[in-house]
Amino acid sequence: MSTLFTLTADMMSLMALAEDPEIDQQALQDTFEGLQMEFDDKIESWLKVVRNLESDINERKALMDDLAEKNKRDQKAIDRMNIKTVMEATGQKKAGTAILSAMVCTKGGPKPMVWADGIKEDARLLPEKYQKVETVYKADLDAIKADLDAGIAVPGVEYGERGSYLRIK
Repeated sequence: MSTLFTLTADMMSLMALAEDPEIDQQALQDTFEGLQMEFDDKIESWLKVVRNLESDINERKALMDDLAEKNKRDQKAIDRMNIKTVMEATGQKKAGTAILSAMVCTKGGPKPMVWADGIKEDARLLPEKYQKVETVYKADLDAIKADLDAGIAVPGVEYGERGSYLRIK
């Protein structure tokens, strides 16, 4: 049995020969039908492999979802233990034994800013010294589509070809 790529090349060669008037068209048609049957069988075999691989993918996704759910459950258990809060409430910076211990440490980096209501969202409420003006240009996609649909050329923009996809039934 030939490979799918060989069958494809053979079928394309036959299609090119179909335009030659000296070739026996009936023999060509019979040969093409035979190749078509072999091609269909090969596609079916590949589709079976695809279905098996899709099944494997789905099983792994389900397993990953299950593991993610277990991780969430375990993280909630850790959060409920809230060791840091207990230590801070009792004023302890360090606790534990020689095997395992915990320390409450101060975070490094820049100090966090605490914003009054609405100031972070609307910088105009701050003095002008602390404001930064930014201009953002965005393409008006609706206007561009409307002009392209109407046959009006838009510099630097044109419609491309839609892609295709494989549907397996």
